[in-house]
Amino acid sequence: MISSRSRDELPGVRSPALPLPLLLLPLLLSAAPVSPALPDPVRVAILSDFNGPYGSTSYPPALGRSVTRIVNDWRPDAVLSAGDLIAGQKASLTDAQVRAMWAAFDRDVHAPLNRAGIPFAFTPGNHDASLPRDRREARTYWQAHPPALTFVDRADFPFRSSFTLGGGTVFVATLDASGPVVDAAQRAWLAAQLASAPARAAGIRLVLGHLPLAGVSEGKNRAGEVIRDAGPLRQVMQEGRVLAYVSGHHAAYYPGQLGSLNVLASGGIGGRNYVGYPGTARSTVTLLTLHPAAGSATFQTVDADTGQPVQTSSLPARLDGLGGPLNRVNDFR
Repeated sequence: MISSRSRDELPGVRSPALPLPLLLLPLLLSAAPVSPALPDPVRVAILSDFNGPYGSTSYPPALGRSVTRIVNDWRPDAVLSAGDLIAGQKASLTDAQVRAMWAAFDRDVHAPLNRAGIPFAFTPGNHDASLPRDRREARTYWQAHPPALTFVDRADFPFRSSFTLGGGTVFVATLDASGPVVDAAQRAWLAAQLASAPARAAGIRLVLGHLPLAGVSEGKNRAGEVIRDAGPLRQVMQEGRVLAYVSGHHAAYYPGQLGSLNVLASGGIGGRNYVGYPGTARSTVTLLTLHPAAGSATFQTVDADTGQPVQTSSLPARLDGLGGPLNRVNDFR
């Protein structure tokens, strides 16, 4: 028979020290969803247009300083180049001369980056891949020295490809824009790449091509030196939510906007004057910091000869080149 004591006072039966809801609180908290961590920024160095005179197997000293800065100071996730890695595009050059130029590129640029674990991603320039012989030798070199990239499409590598950086948070497509024509077939390929699952999953999408969409430098501001009838290509990139089109060829660094599309003229070693601004030529190298969570990018650019910062505010506010105008921007959003 149970005594007059309450059941809570029976031997071996203890009254809970806390009310039941508080006892369950740890279980409820452990079951609560945890917000995923935001993706880390992805840092890429932009280094383009560093070829010397036709047939040259040596590079300007500013290129060596730029490679040293990339390897020792910046240590980015990758290098992106908008082309003109060697000094081809001359029919009188022999096969042996073209191979010697690729050997020089490997010695002075590709090998130091490889030793530092920094992949080199690129689009072919007119000096790399205009003539049939140049394209053959470019393919031979790159098939023997493939970059350590996470490719999405490499069926036409090294002339056209797509890949991801930052564990899939950045998607990059490279066009074969070594000449002024980007035809309907290549636009269709780009549209398919930008609609692919890896591109849709990425927080940032970039397109890399050699020729720009609009004129940037005085010496190159003419037909044949910019992409012809660039409107349809711009539309593909805008519909594919591309953050920026990165180009080379004009060897004048300029972050701008063409309509509603961000463009980055990547500069070069041995720069040219801006359209309408004599005396502004300089060599540059840029560190582009990509923020996939925000879908934005910022840039840090230095004069490759002096090592001094190039302030965006010091650049022309607007360039009225062929296919323009381009309006300067302080960052990409």
